[in-house]
Amino acid sequence: MILKVLSSKNYENNDKNCGDCIIIDTGEKAIIYDCGCEEHAQEVIKYLDNNNYEKADVIISHNDADHCDGLKFLIDNKRVATITTVLLLKHIDDILDEINDKRRTRDSIKKQISEYFDNIYKLSGSNLNDSLDEGFSLDSSLNFVGPDYEYLLEAVAKALDNSESDNIDMETIVNAISVQVELIIGKHKVLLTGDASYIAIEDKIREYDAIQLPHHGKFQSALDIFKKNDGREEVIYIVSDNTGNSVGGSDELMKNCIGKKIKNTKSGEFNIDNSSFEVSKLGSYGI
Repeated sequence: MILKVLSSKNYENNDKNCGDCIIIDTGEKAIIYDCGCEEHAQEVIKYLDNNNYEKADVIISHNDADHCDGLKFLIDNKRVATITTVLLLKHIDDILDEINDKRRTRDSIKKQISEYFDNIYKLSGSNLNDSLDEGFSLDSSLNFVGPDYEYLLEAVAKALDNSESDNIDMETIVNAISVQVELIIGKHKVLLTGDASYIAIEDKIREYDAIQLPHHGKFQSALDIFKKNDGREEVIYIVSDNTGNSVGGSDELMKNCIGKKIKNTKSGEFNIDNSSFEVSKLGSYGI
C-alpha cells in the first residue's frame, strides 16, 4: 500500500485553499481520502490514468469545502465508483432520542440535518456508503475507526440545538466528527483524521505508527498528540497544509516542534509506504 499526500505547492493558483487530498493505492484499487479542490481532482485523475485505474472509491471525512470541493470534478469526469462518509439521516431516530425534545419531530430534524450537512446531501443519487455501517469495508487493509458513535450523537444533537454553540472540544461540530480511517501498511498502522477534535481521537493515538495531524496541523491539537505520544519517537506525523501561500495552518507547528518526524505538504507532495518507517529510524524529516 502507498499513500500519496497531495500538495498545492506547485499549482498555478497556489494562493488558493486547496485543503486535503490523500490517494490510497492498495495495489488493487485507488481510494481517495478527501478532495478539497479541482486542482487536487485533476492530480487524482492523472494518478488513476498512470496506474490503470478507471475509477476510485472516495471517502469524505466531513462536510467542509476544503475537504470535498474537488469531488464534483471527479464525479463529472466519471471517475468515482463509490462515496463513503457519515450518512446522518440513517441515524435520525438515535439523534432524535439524543436531542430528547418532544417539540422536535422526525421530519424537522431530517430537514435540519440536510441543511446543516448540505455538501454531503447534495450527493444524493450517487453510490453512497455509510462509514458507520457495521461490517462495511472498502478494503481488507482499511478500517473505519471513528468517530465514536456516542460522541457523534452528542455532537450532532448539540449542532441541531439552536440554543447551543456550533462547537465541541475546540472544533466546529462538522470538523470534530470527521471520519477516521485506519490503514495497514505492512506491519505498520496509519491513522487519517480529517479535522477531528483531539478528544475524538485521544484514545487511539498510541496505537499508530503514523498519524495525520488534524485540521492541517492545528498547533494545539498537535501539541496534545505529541504529549500523548511521549516516548514514541518513531511516529511519523502527516500534515496536509494546502491553505495557500498567504496563510499556513501549520506554520506555528513547524517553528516549535523541532525533532518530530513531520512530513508537510507545504514542502511538496510526498508518499508514505512501508519504506517510510524504516527511513524514519535514521532521523527526523525536515525539521
